[in-house]
Amino acid sequence: MNTEEHRFSINASRAWLGVLLILMAGCASHPAATPAPTHTSTATATTTKTLTPTASVSPSPTEPPALTLVFYGDSDLKVGEVGRQGEAGFSFVDNLRLALDPPHTLIMANYGGKSARWGYENLEQSALSFEPDLVTIWWGMNDLSGCPGIFDPQTNELLQYKLTARVDEHVKNLKLQIDALLDHGSAAIIMTSLPVLGDLPWSHLGPNNELIWENDRRCEFNRGLIQLVEAQRNLVVAYTAEGQPVYLVDVWQIYQDHPNADKMYMDIVHPASHGVELIAEEWLRVFQSMQR
Repeated sequence: MNTEEHRFSINASRAWLGVLLILMAGCASHPAATPAPTHTSTATATTTKTLTPTASVSPSPTEPPALTLVFYGDSDLKVGEVGRQGEAGFSFVDNLRLALDPPHTLIMANYGGKSARWGYENLEQSALSFEPDLVTIWWGMNDLSGCPGIFDPQTNELLQYKLTARVDEHVKNLKLQIDALLDHGSAAIIMTSLPVLGDLPWSHLGPNNELIWENDRRCEFNRGLIQLVEAQRNLVVAYTAEGQPVYLVDVWQIYQDHPNADKMYMDIVHPASHGVELIAEEWLRVFQSMQR
């Protein structure tokens, strides 16, 4: 890792994003038939680095600036407990470690089962404390609270008023995170939710507050998720229209474009080896476009 440290402002983001990218590497898995517990987390922040402002210094053409890239979200980033990276699940960030040039510092900040509201309330210590140049944000699945959060338990019908309230809450807290990042001098990449594989089982909490799946009853959870995804897309469009360094990786669309591909899901809510490979390719495409 290049130890030379730099700090770049948002106004200089086009300069520090001149990064050479190389090809991806994948891994393998097989999808399972039942869902894992909703978004238990993985990955803790690993390497921190403070970049020194260098407005008058240009990086060497053969020595690109080292960037601090933070990946902040729930267990779609990777299944597992905080601090136990690599023990369960797949992550597109692992693919990026093989594809990005060595100077970059990649920091995983995963918090399974958490929502965008939690993400905003804990943004300072969980993401901004690493002095990031770019933060990739991936919240959404947990914001709808499963079938009980947006469906009627008696009729199994989607309750639009509940869905609208939850989507509005998600967007509000996602916007608060983006604004805080921009104020801090960091760019942002927003990841849309991925669709559930088929219908989602109903669930309830047990006596010890544990999540219990009801596999004999399911809801059309994707009907709610697509409305959440549309709100995420619209939020990014609004920032783009203002010329802000906020970008979109449309995971939902990636999965819609590969409906019959193998190894897209490790269960029904988390990506598997081919899924993370495709996600990483799109993230790299977006990242590369930021230098233009």
